[in-house]
Amino acid sequence: WEKKLLKFYEKNEKFILPISRKNEVVNFVKNGLKDLSVSRTSFTWGIKVPNNEKHVIYVWLDALTNYLSALNYPNTDDNLYNKFWPASLHVIGKDILRFHAIYWPAFLLAANIEPPNRVFGHGWILSGDKKMSKSRGNILNPLEIIEKYGIDELRYYLMKEVSHGSDGSISLENLEKCINSDLANNYGNLCQRVFAFIKNNCHNKVVTSDKLSENDKKLIKQTKEFTKDLREKMHNQNLNEYIKSVINISFLTNKYINDEEPWRIKKINVERMNDILHLALNQIAKISILLNPIVPNSSTKVLDALNIKTEFRNNSFLEGKKLLTDEVKIKELNILFKKIN
Repeated sequence: WEKKLLKFYEKNEKFILPISRKNEVVNFVKNGLKDLSVSRTSFTWGIKVPNNEKHVIYVWLDALTNYLSALNYPNTDDNLYNKFWPASLHVIGKDILRFHAIYWPAFLLAANIEPPNRVFGHGWILSGDKKMSKSRGNILNPLEIIEKYGIDELRYYLMKEVSHGSDGSISLENLEKCINSDLANNYGNLCQRVFAFIKNNCHNKVVTSDKLSENDKKLIKQTKEFTKDLREKMHNQNLNEYIKSVINISFLTNKYINDEEPWRIKKINVERMNDILHLALNQIAKISILLNPIVPNSSTKVLDALNIKTEFRNNSFLEGKKLLTDEVKIKELNILFKKIN
């Protein structure tokens, strides 16, 4: 299977990601593969080999088969099998990459079963610069972190600060900085200031004239630049770069509000104030939809407050589809993220 696997990797260049993991696997296979025994006699736990109870099935043969047996294979007419196989993505730890990227496709190809579309090897989460262990006393308990900081906050931090294919160093100090800079002071602040202003000055309703200033056009253009390759980033599991692009849209929109000063424009041109606020709400809606897989609880609160129906909470706006109606009525929005002192 050495040459067949190399040919398979060459034909399916993104079967293994990230590229560093692919290179690791390809080099290993190129160095030559040895026969693999599918049974063991050195221990007794495991599935007994039929007609020979001295042998048990090698765990990485029967364990990998669970991906298929969970879908009621060998019944290839089963709905689960037809819906979910071949799997679009296996996300696995880097320490078991060889079993998933060499053994598994070889087993499947030998059985004339299509391999999964991709195997992605993720790294480890490090406490400081060291692997977590009880003996070192450097274990961070996720349940304690969630209780103190919130589950959206932890999800965001891990996905932004840890490159999905590499080891990632985390600390509570960096988590607090990330919450303050990205969530509380940026996305949360943007939502809060715009919703509060509309409540206090517009009776929770904004109507646009569809007249765009040069600054409006500039913000829309810059947003399109940040969103143009988001699908590709997500498709390649480049989650931290995806998040950085989305949060940059929030920075841009905060700057736009500061520059346009709707609180000043209100005194001289109410129509223009409405246009500014409508564009800001449109930006908030886009950001919230894009962040929804990352911070589902918080972003859903924003989308609820914007009265966007569930069936319209999708990224079709990336292709130019209109997201908000010309008249937008909003609900009250409470503080999304508490700033940590």
